[in-house]
Amino acid sequence: MRAVLIAAMSSARRRRLQSLVVFVVVLLSAATTLLAAALLIASDAPFDRAFTRQHGAHLNAVFAPSASAFDDPAVTARSGPYPIVEATLSKGRQQRPPGVVAGRSEQSPAVDRLELTAGRWLTGTGQVVLSPITAGSTWRVGDRVTVRDVDLEVVGIASSVTATAAAWVWPGQTDVLGGAGQQVLYRLSDPSATPDLPGMTGSTRYELVKLQVEGRLKPMVPFVVAFAVLGLVMSTLIVVNVVAGAVVAGYRVIGVRKALGFTPGQVVAAYAGQILLIAVPAAVLGTIAGRLLSVPLLAGANTAYSVIAAPSVPWWADVLVPAGLTLLAGLAAAGPALRAGRLSATRAITMGRAPRGGHGFRIRRALAVLPLPRPITFGLASPFARPARTAVTMVAILLGVTTVVFAAGLSKSLIALAAAGNRVEQVPILVAVTGRPPLGDGDAVRAVIEDQPGTAAVTTARETEARVPGSGLPLSIRAYQGDASWTGYPLLSGRWYAEPGEAVAGARLLSSFGVRVGDELTVSTPGGRTTVRIVGEVFSNGSTAVMIMDAAGLGGSPGLRGFEVSIAPGTDPHAYAANLNAALGETAHAQVSAETQENEIVTAMLALIATLTLLLTAVAGLGVLNTVVLETRERVHEIGVLKTLGMTPGQVRLMVISSMLLIGAAGGALAVPLGRLLHAWSLPIMGDAAGLTLPSPVLAVYRPAELVALGAAGILLAAIGALVPAGWAARSRASTALRAE
Repeated sequence: MRAVLIAAMSSARRRRLQSLVVFVVVLLSAATTLLAAALLIASDAPFDRAFTRQHGAHLNAVFAPSASAFDDPAVTARSGPYPIVEATLSKGRQQRPPGVVAGRSEQSPAVDRLELTAGRWLTGTGQVVLSPITAGSTWRVGDRVTVRDVDLEVVGIASSVTATAAAWVWPGQTDVLGGAGQQVLYRLSDPSATPDLPGMTGSTRYELVKLQVEGRLKPMVPFVVAFAVLGLVMSTLIVVNVVAGAVVAGYRVIGVRKALGFTPGQVVAAYAGQILLIAVPAAVLGTIAGRLLSVPLLAGANTAYSVIAAPSVPWWADVLVPAGLTLLAGLAAAGPALRAGRLSATRAITMGRAPRGGHGFRIRRALAVLPLPRPITFGLASPFARPARTAVTMVAILLGVTTVVFAAGLSKSLIALAAAGNRVEQVPILVAVTGRPPLGDGDAVRAVIEDQPGTAAVTTARETEARVPGSGLPLSIRAYQGDASWTGYPLLSGRWYAEPGEAVAGARLLSSFGVRVGDELTVSTPGGRTTVRIVGEVFSNGSTAVMIMDAAGLGGSPGLRGFEVSIAPGTDPHAYAANLNAALGETAHAQVSAETQENEIVTAMLALIATLTLLLTAVAGLGVLNTVVLETRERVHEIGVLKTLGMTPGQVRLMVISSMLLIGAAGGALAVPLGRLLHAWSLPIMGDAAGLTLPSPVLAVYRPAELVALGAAGILLAAIGALVPAGWAARSRASTALRAE
């Protein structure tokens, strides 16, 4: 046993470069596997886990200021009442949409325990704590924000799992909370029940928040699965190729050991032990690296889900990942070592010198007639000497470039998706009404906007919640006053509405209520029942069902959401917003719409794509490096002879790099259609998961020139992987090469 251990340690030290390649490949494979597992685990019901941990509210009820009875037999726990007011928060030129500001001194009451993600909780007046959605990526602890003309310091950022408020202030902050209603948060014995609560003027149930969170979550799962599968397949192939190649390269040593008395079992144990000495610490360190890498990515994913939780990976993943990769490496080493162990000592020594005779020589002769430098023809013929190893290397390049093609298309699709949903090009200016002094129906604000130099078009946006009779699903109606056909909603089918009795709808509405373009839908709003004909389907990236129509087709007076403004070509949007704000005074606030779009989901997805792509291409590059190292070592005598005959170091380097060019070109050429197929498969699944029908600009993102460049990435990846061993071969002396193993 001691002899086997000494042999294993000696081989690991002796082949340092090969040992390093095995170490790094196993390390990166472990990190990639753990990261993929962590993302899949994080995608499993994050809202439900956060709801339980934070003791979320089943019912967020709003009461009139005079209400005093808040209990009911169905209530198992209650927090509040807290004074609340609907207000707009602003910081300089940046403004958030109107949201609930609650007066609350408790961070962790019986219901709706808030989790701080930055800063601290309130200690008195003059302070404000923001929700993560309100803070976005630009508002931080220490900033000054204005709420109802009151200047407050941001002392913390805290998350409510059921989004009970956009911000919290001290209950004694009467200059902010003046004229407020009351908010009471409930846990119910039957979450589906509606308690009898006199004086309740409005409520939000947790199911609505859960639906919104899951709408953000579901699109991420298919692409995470695709990357995880790519990573696992590629890691498995390359680990097997690298480890098996290390054993094959040591056939001569195996023959020598057999001649010295090693049994076949000891040969297998020695080589499996050699690989395990490298793979075990690499798998452990890779698991640690994957855990560290998962922290910022899981934090980004949780932000995208609007669920704040400490990024975590279950303990069993830390055990299974290194154990699985160690087992895989051991099996990969045992197979070829077992075959070598059954050979005679003479045969093993002979096989260790070079590939079997006849492999690739005819192709080399055929390539020799081409008008190319001889080092290039020698290099191009090399892959045919080891067809099995070449095939595995090409698959590694194929998967690596497929990852790049898929990632490039997915990134462009996500950016196009955000642009389609944000409509910032068509609606560069948004105007929110502050409500002080009261403005009635907003006609006065609209008149100011229309008179502003540079205004091309303006429409009044109103919004109301509605219900479809017989269904408990929420429905949001966005109603415009005046022509809104220019506002930039991508039309997927049908046409834009032309009269008050018509509407266009998003895919979630059509699927939720089982209607199609051309059908009629009856909805109940605070102003009464209305029957509307759906004449078109538009892209809408919201997580609730949305219907867009003319405000004249709704009864009552829907709530004023604000104004959407188009400006004349050549008009600077920031200067326009500043001039308009000066004209509006305190009645409303104009903002450049691009500055209101945080796009946390897209940002989190792009970060995940970049990280996983980098890891997978690094693993693929190491697979190429390993193949070239093996090829160079096997051809060391040939390289020595060629140098003796006058081949220069530069020509040797060119020959070694050329040996990978055909593999890279073939892998890249095959990867382009495979990456496109993966993109075409995953995007509709992501859209279906989110209840979205994707517009064609989101799907058709590849351009011919880009595909050629992406295909050439295979050649680039192969050349980069070959650089180090090519330099080693070029620097080696002819005498040393001729004496080498």
